[in-house]
Amino acid sequence: MPVVSLKVLPVGVGTSLSRYVARVVALLEAHGYKPIVTPDTTVIHVRDLSEVGAIVRMIHDELYSMGVPRIVTIVMIDDRRDVEESSPEELVQRVIRHIEEERKNVRGDVHGVM
Repeated sequence: MPVVSLKVLPVGVGTSLSRYVARVVALLEAHGYKPIVTPDTTVIHVRDLSEVGAIVRMIHDELYSMGVPRIVTIVMIDDRRDVEESSPEELVQRVIRHIEEERKNVRGDVHGVM
Protein backbone atom coordinates (compact mmCIF):
# COMPACT_ATOMS: atom_id res chain seq x y z
CA MET A 1 0.00 0.00 0.00
CA PRO A 2 1.38 3.40 -0.94
CA VAL A 3 2.48 5.83 1.75
CA VAL A 4 1.45 9.41 0.93
CA SER A 5 2.96 12.51 2.51
CA LEU A 6 0.84 15.63 2.19
CA LYS A 7 2.13 19.11 2.85
CA VAL A 8 -0.88 21.39 2.75
CA LEU A 9 -0.16 25.10 2.98
CA PRO A 10 -3.14 27.41 3.51
CA VAL A 11 -2.03 30.79 2.14
CA GLY A 12 -3.39 34.11 3.32
CA VAL A 13 -4.54 32.99 6.77
CA GLY A 14 -1.71 34.22 8.97
CA THR A 15 1.25 32.41 10.45
CA SER A 16 -0.47 29.84 12.69
CA LEU A 17 -1.63 26.84 10.69
CA SER A 18 -2.36 24.36 13.49
CA ARG A 19 -6.12 24.91 13.26
CA TYR A 20 -6.06 23.92 9.60
CA VAL A 21 -3.79 20.93 10.19
CA ALA A 22 -6.18 19.75 12.91
CA ARG A 23 -9.13 20.02 10.52
CA VAL A 24 -7.28 18.05 7.82
CA VAL A 25 -6.37 15.32 10.31
CA ALA A 26 -9.96 15.09 11.60
CA LEU A 27 -11.25 14.95 8.02
CA LEU A 28 -8.85 12.14 7.10
CA GLU A 29 -9.78 10.20 10.23
CA ALA A 30 -13.49 10.62 9.44
CA HIS A 31 -12.79 8.95 6.09
CA GLY A 32 -11.04 5.96 7.66
CA TYR A 33 -7.39 7.01 7.31
CA LYS A 34 -4.90 6.96 10.16
CA PRO A 35 -2.88 10.15 9.65
CA ILE A 36 0.54 10.59 11.21
CA VAL A 37 1.35 14.24 11.82
CA THR A 38 4.97 15.38 11.51
CA PRO A 39 6.30 18.92 11.94
CA ASP A 40 5.75 19.70 8.25
CA THR A 41 3.65 16.94 6.65
CA THR A 42 0.79 14.57 7.30
CA VAL A 43 1.39 10.96 6.30
CA ILE A 44 -1.30 8.43 5.38
CA HIS A 45 -1.42 4.92 3.99
CA VAL A 46 -3.74 4.53 0.99
CA ARG A 47 -5.08 1.33 -0.52
CA ASP A 48 -4.66 2.53 -4.09
CA LEU A 49 -3.03 5.47 -5.85
CA SER A 50 -6.37 6.41 -7.38
CA GLU A 51 -7.44 7.72 -3.95
CA VAL A 52 -4.82 10.48 -3.83
CA GLY A 53 -6.55 12.94 -6.15
CA ALA A 54 -9.86 12.54 -4.33
CA ILE A 55 -8.15 13.05 -0.96
CA VAL A 56 -6.45 16.26 -2.12
CA ARG A 57 -9.73 17.54 -3.56
CA MET A 58 -11.55 16.72 -0.30
CA ILE A 59 -8.91 18.60 1.73
CA HIS A 60 -9.00 21.62 -0.57
CA ASP A 61 -12.81 21.77 -0.50
CA GLU A 62 -12.78 21.62 3.31
CA LEU A 63 -10.16 24.35 3.69
CA TYR A 64 -11.93 26.60 1.16
CA SER A 65 -15.11 26.16 3.22
CA MET A 66 -13.12 27.50 6.21
CA GLY A 67 -12.35 30.69 4.28
CA VAL A 68 -8.82 29.88 3.11
CA PRO A 69 -8.27 31.96 -0.06
CA ARG A 70 -5.40 29.92 -1.52
CA ILE A 71 -3.98 26.43 -0.92
CA VAL A 72 -0.65 25.00 -2.00
CA THR A 73 -0.31 21.22 -1.65
CA ILE A 74 2.80 19.14 -2.12
CA VAL A 75 2.29 15.38 -2.48
CA MET A 76 5.01 12.76 -2.11
CA ILE A 77 4.14 9.12 -2.77
CA ASP A 78 6.21 6.12 -1.72
CA ASP A 79 4.79 3.25 -3.77
CA ARG A 80 6.90 0.14 -3.28
CA ARG A 81 5.75 -3.15 -4.78
CA ASP A 82 8.85 -5.34 -4.59
CA VAL A 83 8.42 -6.28 -0.91
CA GLU A 84 5.57 -7.09 1.45
CA GLU A 85 3.80 -3.92 2.53
CA SER A 86 4.64 -2.18 5.78
CA SER A 87 2.63 0.35 7.70
CA PRO A 88 4.07 3.84 8.18
CA GLU A 89 4.55 2.99 11.87
CA GLU A 90 6.57 -0.11 10.98
CA LEU A 91 8.74 1.95 8.63
CA VAL A 92 9.48 4.45 11.39
CA GLN A 93 10.31 1.67 13.86
CA ARG A 94 12.74 0.17 11.34
CA VAL A 95 14.55 3.51 11.05
CA ILE A 96 14.65 3.88 14.83
CA ARG A 97 16.29 0.45 15.16
CA HIS A 98 18.92 1.47 12.60
CA ILE A 99 19.54 4.76 14.43
CA GLU A 100 20.14 2.87 17.67
CA GLU A 101 22.63 0.58 15.90
CA GLU A 102 24.43 3.49 14.24
CA ARG A 103 24.78 5.43 17.48
CA LYS A 104 27.07 2.65 18.66
CA ASN A 105 29.25 3.10 15.56
CA VAL A 106 29.59 6.88 15.54
CA ARG A 107 32.40 8.56 17.48
CA GLY A 108 31.65 11.71 19.45
CA ASP A 109 34.41 13.82 17.86
CA VAL A 110 33.90 14.71 14.20
CA HIS A 111 36.91 16.72 13.03
CA GLY A 112 36.86 18.84 16.16
CA VAL A 113 33.30 20.05 15.57
CA MET A 114 31.82 18.46 18.66
